[in-house]
Amino acid sequence: MFKHYVHCALLLLGTLMSSAISAQTLKADFRHRPPEMLVDSSTNQLSGPLKDIIEEAAQQLGHSIEWSVVPFARSLNSLKSGETDIVPRVIRNAEREQFVQYVGPISEQVKNIMFVTRSDGQDVKSYGDLQAMNIGVKRGTAYFDQFDQDNTLRKVVVNDDFNLARMLEAKRIDAIVVLDMGALESEFKVMNYSGYRATSYFYPNRIGNFYGMPKNHPLSAAFSQKLAEMVKNGRVTEIYSKYGLSAE
Repeated sequence: MFKHYVHCALLLLGTLMSSAISAQTLKADFRHRPPEMLVDSSTNQLSGPLKDIIEEAAQQLGHSIEWSVVPFARSLNSLKSGETDIVPRVIRNAEREQFVQYVGPISEQVKNIMFVTRSDGQDVKSYGDLQAMNIGVKRGTAYFDQFDQDNTLRKVVVNDDFNLARMLEAKRIDAIVVLDMGALESEFKVMNYSGYRATSYFYPNRIGNFYGMPKNHPLSAAFSQKLAEMVKNGRVTEIYSKYGLSAE
């Protein structure tokens, strides 16, 4: 009987030790991307459906997540070096495929690539009109192949919407190429600036909403399966609804 109790105790201890070893605190990067990712500038509190979804997936897999607010360009470098485990909302392209393991998508969304100018500035009616402009672009952001690979355009590369918005108002650039109109408009609102408009020309774009992990990350398959389950059982839709948003 004593041997039986000792055997059971050893099995329990082994189980607990195994759980402790397998449980991980994963490093994840965050950035202000309304409405799906929000950073409160006064409290530095993070919120949004993309945060909740991946945290719930991690919890169900026995892991936790430690968040850091990081510019997206640095997040890409961290994915390449393996310094971070998860980055929400990484757009898929051929260059990133070499070092990013895409997890998802949790949805597909229409994200037309817009161009924004000052209200009194020149309209953009076709792609060719961009040749005459200084165009603000965000460092590390993929827009669409024709634009990304066009070295004849005068592109002014900056880190964030904060700088893009202020450079447009100051007439240091003529236009901004925009993937997330909501994020840029948030900056204009902070500035109390309304002298801007979307141009006639835009690039129609439908993208998958992926999380990025380093290539060959040991947990990427588990997260892919868990997120697929959350999509299938409607949990992703429920989380988006909590914020008054649609996953589509």
